Amino acid sequence: KLTITTNVKPHAIKTLDHPPPVSKPYYSTPSKQEEMYKIIQELLHFGLIRPSDSPYAAPALLVAKHNGTWRIVVDYKKLNNITIKDNHPLPNMKQATQLLGDGYKFFSKLDMKSGFWQIPIKEQAKFKTAFITPDGLFEWNVLAQSLKNTPLS
Repeated sequence: KLTITTNVKPHAIKTLDHPPPVSKPYYSTPSKQEEMYKIIQELLHFGLIRPSDSPYAAPALLVAKHNGTWRIVVDYKKLNNITIKDNHPLPNMKQATQLLGDGYKFFSKLDMKSGFWQIPIKEQAKFKTAFITPDGLFEWNVLAQSLKNTPLS
């Protein structure tokens, strides 16, 4: 299993008083279904997702990466429509770099692989991340891409 960061505040998903959004799985070809099954098994193995019995269900699909492999993407449009926007501002990049000071000669930028997966989801919110595939319903234990407010986490 991968190590999920535990020293950060888990991501919460605050929603309006609204029925859970539900979608059917998107159609995919048998070869894509097989590929999605493999990815789901890997995500389960690493503890990034778990089986779900949530009333929520967002459809999942595969998107091709530049290197020819696939990644799973969840269409959270319906969930995002009922998610309360977090108004905490993102820092202005120019101001953030000025805070570093004038005496520095180096500035580093890091792009961690699967950085979203380093942030846990609050236990009470996991069921809202449920996504449906031809092989079943699953929910995230870690932050998923395309959820509203995730850049702030």
